[in-house]
Amino acid sequence: MHVVLVPGFWLDASAWDNVVPVLRAAGHSVDAVTRNGATLDDQVADLVRRLDAAPEPVVLVGHSGAGPIAAMAADRRPGRVRHLVYVDTFPGPEGGCVNDELPVVDGQVPLPPWDVWEPATVRDVTPEVRADLERRAVAEPARVASDRFHYTDPARHRIPATVITCEIAADELAGMVADHQAWAAELVATEELEIVGLHAGHWPMLTVPRELGALMVQALAPRPTDGV
Repeated sequence: MHVVLVPGFWLDASAWDNVVPVLRAAGHSVDAVTRNGATLDDQVADLVRRLDAAPEPVVLVGHSGAGPIAAMAADRRPGRVRHLVYVDTFPGPEGGCVNDELPVVDGQVPLPPWDVWEPATVRDVTPEVRADLERRAVAEPARVASDRFHYTDPARHRIPATVITCEIAADELAGMVADHQAWAAELVATEELEIVGLHAGHWPMLTVPRELGALMVQALAPRPTDGV
């Protein structure tokens, strides 16, 4: 399959460098991208252009703040997306946003200080990983964080989806979806949903890339046909 990897906030395509070889070794072609655009809709439109130019229907992987961006792009082109993978993220509900409480400086959202994160977010972030994140961090346009999600095509719910959850245990997240919590509306509506756990912090592509890549490969493996 052709896998498009979309990094979360403050990251560019290089965040996936140690995940890409795992996917390629399993036979997948891979396109790690850097998000582009000053607004949420700009970044969705840029991703849609990539979907249109892809050689075949794609597996769309979104991490963190890119999860909703991937979901909205899939909504615009449901026929071009074969599978959605959310890495420690989820598709936000209609009218929601990534986070409109992040501090804005001159129209941009810089990487927040480390003391704002929950312990589970940074539990495997070593001093070396922290320094690496700070080195590579690029401020986000403020509107990408605060613009509202909007969807148009119910066909998006027929796209199989896998959530690789790191900060929250898989059974806990599955319970929230089963309870139809408001934030999980898009996951509730997804017809074929799998939730798998990865005991890591919020940046598994930097801390446990091989394990993350292996879970992606597993999620994309062909499923046995009923009765076989």
